[in-house]
Amino acid sequence: MRHHYLSLLVMAMVTLSCSLFPAPTATPTVTPSGPCAATAPSGVTVYERPSFEADVFGTLSAGETTELHGETDGGWFGFDPGIAQAANIGPFRLRWIHQDEVTLSGDCSSLPEFWGPPPGICFDMPMEDVDVHASPDASSAVLVVLHVEEFAAVVGLSGTGWARVDLAPGNTGSSVVGWVEENTLNMNGPCDSLPTVTS
Repeated sequence: MRHHYLSLLVMAMVTLSCSLFPAPTATPTVTPSGPCAATAPSGVTVYERPSFEADVFGTLSAGETTELHGETDGGWFGFDPGIAQAANIGPFRLRWIHQDEVTLSGDCSSLPEFWGPPPGICFDMPMEDVDVHASPDASSAVLVVLHVEEFAAVVGLSGTGWARVDLAPGNTGSSVVGWVEENTLNMNGPCDSLPTVTS
């Protein structure tokens, strides 16, 4: 009987303790809402590609806010510049600002990640599947196929309707160097003075 009373006493003390000292409640996690946006605290340089060595596109004025549409693993944020650019694909459609120069707001955790095209390179942005041949000849072996949103550097033109491409600077993970028919090219970058190449 004594043990029974002791048990009841302990239960009563525990109940009283719980009522006097309730368990702490977890602090709710606040999820940012609204689209991810960047605000320029002062004038911020906007680049054509995600690099400080890229050509300058323009400037965000102090206090100006723009909605972001992607990011790279190098700390760059891309946004749509709101200009006509039907031929540009993927990251080439965006203009770029660096995270250290802006203030972010909204839900930025779900921004898509883009491959960042390096500056100073002419890229082919195929609009459809394109065969990369071993030589500037349609009957030569197909080394690889470039798909939409896969990019290759254009390193020269044959003068006979072919372009030499190097996949290594692009986003395919391949190091193939080969040839595509020039009439399939859809280029972005410094492409006006490509050299003439034969091999």
